[in-house]
Amino acid sequence: MIYKLKLLVLFLLLSAALFGQSKFEKKGDKAILKGDYPEAIIQFKNIKDKNAEVNRKIAECYFVLGNYDQSENFYNSIQEKEKNSADLLHLSQINLANDNFTAAVLLAERAGELGADPNEVQMRLATVRKLIEVRKANQDLKITKIKVQPQGKCLGIFLLPEGIVYSEAGAGKLKSDKNYKLLLATSENSVFDAPKSFAGKLEPKTDIGAICISQDGNTMYYTRWYLRKGKQQMEIAIAEKKNGEWRSKESLAFCSRKYSCCYPFLSPDGKTMYFSSDMKGGYGGMDLYVSKQDGGKWTEPQNLGKSINTAQNEIYPRVLSNNQLWFSSDGHAGYGELDLFFTSRNEDGSWAPVINPGEPYNSAFSEYSIQDIPETGMQLFVSDREDRGLRDRIYELKKEDKKCVQIFVKDAHSNDIIKNVKFAVLKALENKEIAIEGKGGSEGETSFEIPESELDRGILYEITVQKSGYIDRVIEYYPSSQKMNIEVSLSRISEKPKFSFVSELEPIAYPKKKITFKNIYFDKNEDDFSDEAKKILDRLYRFWKEFPELGIKINGHSDSKGLAQMNLDISLQKAEKAKTYLVKKGVEASDIEVGAWGEEFILNGCFDDSGCSENEHHENRRIELIFVL
Repeated sequence: MIYKLKLLVLFLLLSAALFGQSKFEKKGDKAILKGDYPEAIIQFKNIKDKNAEVNRKIAECYFVLGNYDQSENFYNSIQEKEKNSADLLHLSQINLANDNFTAAVLLAERAGELGADPNEVQMRLATVRKLIEVRKANQDLKITKIKVQPQGKCLGIFLLPEGIVYSEAGAGKLKSDKNYKLLLATSENSVFDAPKSFAGKLEPKTDIGAICISQDGNTMYYTRWYLRKGKQQMEIAIAEKKNGEWRSKESLAFCSRKYSCCYPFLSPDGKTMYFSSDMKGGYGGMDLYVSKQDGGKWTEPQNLGKSINTAQNEIYPRVLSNNQLWFSSDGHAGYGELDLFFTSRNEDGSWAPVINPGEPYNSAFSEYSIQDIPETGMQLFVSDREDRGLRDRIYELKKEDKKCVQIFVKDAHSNDIIKNVKFAVLKALENKEIAIEGKGGSEGETSFEIPESELDRGILYEITVQKSGYIDRVIEYYPSSQKMNIEVSLSRISEKPKFSFVSELEPIAYPKKKITFKNIYFDKNEDDFSDEAKKILDRLYRFWKEFPELGIKINGHSDSKGLAQMNLDISLQKAEKAKTYLVKKGVEASDIEVGAWGEEFILNGCFDDSGCSENEHHENRRIELIFVL
């Protein structure tokens, strides 16, 4: 009897657990249907024994929310044999957003092998190839926030001759049915300032935004939000300016209560309108449509086709001054959430393949509502990248002015120009090689360009100068408006150098008795140093060989992830490994002092609960190499 009771209790407990698990999963599924992904994640995480399907749902929720780090973690918790083609395509996009192009390609190809749509796979591969191309084209672009900013969420921007019109929800609590208002920030020399109300009497109790205005400034088309049977819908309405006031008229004839129309863009001649709609007959989500004015009436909208529209959302169409059609989409392969894309008409009238312009246009968050100012070469768009989706900001993007730095090489003894010199320039913080301009080293001089904004900001460039028969030199240069010409003296190998190593490194901003050579970064699970790290250690050894009177200090640092004692041990192991490497090269062990600091000196504020990415944590896992005088 007791045995039977025990079995009954065990059965009841097991049933309760299974019932609880099913309940959480059902609640999570319902939350997804409502679009409440944070709630869905909470419910799925309550399930104690998560199978591949539950982990997949959590990963997909994080993916939709743009939290790619967490999404990747849950996708990777699924065993390889249980991953499907959709999992691999999402992982491909995550790696694409993290600039890991090789992994993005391999995952897309594996997705194809598992049955993914070949067109989608090819589109992903083409996107990766194009992103590699546009990265080089975009490297001179500088992105900054304009002076005037929305206080909360924004429904888009529109440029007028006198300034920029933007919408905002504000930062305070909502007190009425009208949450969004329009503001005009006046402009002088492309600097926006002094926001004031715009069309304040237009629809005083209705949310409006995403506007466009005719070239004569008297007709406005705007998106009007309303609720129908508990569902938010949108339509495009007309307003006319009379006696300095905007007065609402009817909505456009092709709008309907059965679907939404929104985000209008009007051609300069006022005869063509692009907009977004989820009307019947599209490809899914919001598609892009075009309508023409004929006899004072707008024609039946035409879908722009499957080369532009996807099963997801395409919104905020804009034709810029170069006649390219720009829009935002979360359906084309990109960096995450809404990305900016562009296309143009072929000679036969068809649309060319859609292109993702890459960084700095796009991020892992949303970008939309792009505009351009042709006379300044500036582009403006809205993004929520800085506040991780909580607040929208308006950014300007323009090609940055460059300054030329000249390098001259002379013989340290004769002061003669040395020809046929090899140069290499490295931007140290980004570990990025900088292109050499002009004649190279054939005439004993060369030059390279730096962004004007980097002058006088203490940004380190390493200039390597090499010539057969001479001692290699590595010059540490901090771009300065007072020093745009660099003169380098090389000493012959047979001669004793006439400069002191101390004076060469004196410009480095460190205390008098300590001069940092360079940092080496590492991963916790690395068994050995990378080839790049070994090159740095080899250079340090060569310097020490020339100046053996210098002592060497090696400090090991770690990130803050994990236990403090474990991090201290890891930093010590890495520092000792660097010492062993240098001793094997020939440095006296007694000349090397080793220090381990663990997580005591975090450089960028990335502590355990800071929400930093893996790349940001990686910046703290380093070995600091110091010459001690």
